[in-house]
Order: sequence, then structure tokens, then C-alpha cells
Amino acid sequence: MTVDDLPAPSWGAPEVSRGADNSPRVAASFDLMAAVLDGIELPDLLTRVAERARAMAGVPLAFIALPAEDAVTLRIDIAVGADSDRVRGLTVRRGRSMLGRAFSSRRALSARIVADQTLSTLPAGPILILPLDTGEATRGVLAVLGRPGAEPFSPSAAHQLLLFADTCARFVQLAEDRRAAVRPGPGGRGDRHAPPAVAPADVTDHFVRDWPRG
Repeated sequence: MTVDDLPAPSWGAPEVSRGADNSPRVAASFDLMAAVLDGIELPDLLTRVAERARAMAGVPLAFIALPAEDAVTLRIDIAVGADSDRVRGLTVRRGRSMLGRAFSSRRALSARIVADQTLSTLPAGPILILPLDTGEATRGVLAVLGRPGAEPFSPSAAHQLLLFADTCARFVQLAEDRRAAVRPGPGGRGDRHAPPAVAPADVTDHFVRDWPRG
């Protein structure tokens, strides 16, 4: 198995290869932003993130692994597509897996062949593992898995998915902040007047720059 580190995205002016089609990523990001502003629950948001990533990558399987309660493992809580039942609920140690490496290093990983013993239930094929990193903390990792025997993800596809994961991390943070604002207090009563969700300026500005103009 060959594993490659991918460069982290920059939140300055986007550097997209000539001819790259940003519209699927931007449309998916706008859809997620609208859902967050509408108050979507975090599990539903994560499922939608995985679904959009799977569609963008054109792959049979996508999943999201989140930190477990013990602080030393990651658990695949969200999985969509073919064989999703086989991987949902799996746990891996942060220090002994590709998922853990991407989570701890906060860098995306691309593997040509899946042969990670901690994920032995996955079929062989290219995998792209993307940290859901806000710049201040890593909320989990998003992974897309190609068909057995398929070629590795192209640099253009990997770049688009990397930007998408970076945006999604901010939406996850926004949803978590909103959930914390309405969490029941000591008396068992939640805050019914939680502040409305507002998308960070760097996210919305990024969409405006990327949105294709007619």
C-alpha cells in the first residue's frame, strides 16, 4: 500500500486548476449551509456530508469517523453507500490506522490500495481520507472509497474534495455550537432562545468567489 499526504487547503483566494468544475462542490456546500441555517441536527448533517462527498467523488462508499469517548479511538458513526453496514460502528486506534493518521496530522491521505489491517472489512480500492479540520480543531475524518481496481483519485478530484471537507468542518462546528446553545441546563430546561446560526464570513466569501458565473 502506498500512502500519500496531500497539501492542506488555503482559505485565501482559491487556486483551482484551469478547467476544473467547481459547481458540484459549491452547490453541495450551499445545500449544507442552508441545512445548518435551518437548524439541522448534527447526525443528519454528517449523513448529508457523506452523501454529498460520495456523489462528488462518484464512488460506492463514503463514511465519517468521529472521536470516541475514550479519546484514543475513532468510530465510524456515519456510512453511506455499498457495504455501509459492514463498516458502520467499526472502531480504530488513532495511532495505528490511516484514519487516525489523518485525524492526528490534520492532513489528507490518499492510498492506492486499501490494506489497512484495522479496516480489513473494506474492499480493495483507492481511498481518500480527509480531516474535518476547522483550523483550530479536528472534528473527525471523511473518507471516500473507490471501486476495487479503480485508479487513485486524480489531483483535481482530490483538491475539490479537500476543499469540500474543509468547508464541512466549519458547518460541523457551527452545528455543534448551536446544539451546545440549546443543551439542557442543570434544571433540565434548554435555552429556547438560542442564537440563530450564522455562516462564518470566510465560508460565504469562499462560495461567492467560486460560484460559476454565466
